[in-house]
Amino acid sequence: MLPRGNAKREGFNPSEPLVIAGMFRTANGLGQAARLGIQAFKQQGYNPVAVDLSGTLNQIDGHSEDTLQQMPAASSGTLVLHTNAPETRTALQALGLRRWHNWRIIGYWAWELSEPPKEWLSIAEHLDEIWTPSRFVTEAFRPFIDIPIRTVALPVRAPELTADDAPVRFDTGPLRCLVMADGRSSFHRKNVLSAVRIYRNAFSQKDDTSLTIKLRNVTEYPEFSRDLTEAVRGDDSITIIDESLSDDSRWNLIASHHVMLSAHRSEGFGLHLAEAMSIGRVAMATGWSGNMEFMNAENSVPLPYQLEAVKDPYGVYKAPKGSIWAKVDEDASIEAIRQLNKDRGSAGRIGQAAADYISANLDGAGYVSALNS
Repeated sequence: MLPRGNAKREGFNPSEPLVIAGMFRTANGLGQAARLGIQAFKQQGYNPVAVDLSGTLNQIDGHSEDTLQQMPAASSGTLVLHTNAPETRTALQALGLRRWHNWRIIGYWAWELSEPPKEWLSIAEHLDEIWTPSRFVTEAFRPFIDIPIRTVALPVRAPELTADDAPVRFDTGPLRCLVMADGRSSFHRKNVLSAVRIYRNAFSQKDDTSLTIKLRNVTEYPEFSRDLTEAVRGDDSITIIDESLSDDSRWNLIASHHVMLSAHRSEGFGLHLAEAMSIGRVAMATGWSGNMEFMNAENSVPLPYQLEAVKDPYGVYKAPKGSIWAKVDEDASIEAIRQLNKDRGSAGRIGQAAADYISANLDGAGYVSALNS
């Protein structure tokens, strides 16, 4: 019998274990969120236990720099669980938590639409509270879930890059653009094909610009693979990478580009955008959803959009009726990226403002405040 949430359960007790459980050996956003959570608590002086669920959830495609441990045998403690909501019961079962235990269980949940799936509502009964990465996600959950929900933004800390891996300068060389997406998060939601159209219609091969499309799990979505192949056909300035990268390799890839381009329809947070901004890259992204809690007109390039009903031809999102997301204005986006290429001085100033903002505002202090609430 799995645990049930208890509104009267006491908060964090420093004499009891603090466990962060998630996919530490998985090269996706959920795995990165778990790794960031551990780092945030350690930087604030805590000694959390990292428990890996990558094998349990059949998603091992990387490694962790954190020391991974077994779930403590204690009958009480605090657990922050970084999984997709539908994986909560499987995770709790694997962790050995049962109804007679007295653990404070926090689900760190993300979602990208204006309303959560109905089946998530009963899953929340196993939790004492939910943390989300943005107010956008919090407000999507709040009308439907009757437990405490706190907005706890992901901590983003720029790595120490070597001189050889330092971010490329804005004032020299051709403009290098990067798009990143995982098929399991929906290539349609990430709107990769629109980003390709924006790039191709903004530049010709004589402009000597380039676009790198970094993807995961393309083979699981053959229809998208065919669509992408057709979309990039005949343009030698576009490179496609379909593989999982280590954290170091991912950071080096981001640093080697000037612009993180995202034509997304919705983001619960937009970690790749925040990471790019943290090292002074220009985030050029649809100006709607969770990413707008750290993006603004001074530190990035928000792109115009219109709202429309959710439809996902690749079948990842089966949205509740009435759900909406954004359709980026491709014409305005084309002009924006052309202007950025022309005015490299402005691009450099935006990048510096981005790095300053992320350093000051996504430092992980919110984790400690939420833990002790």
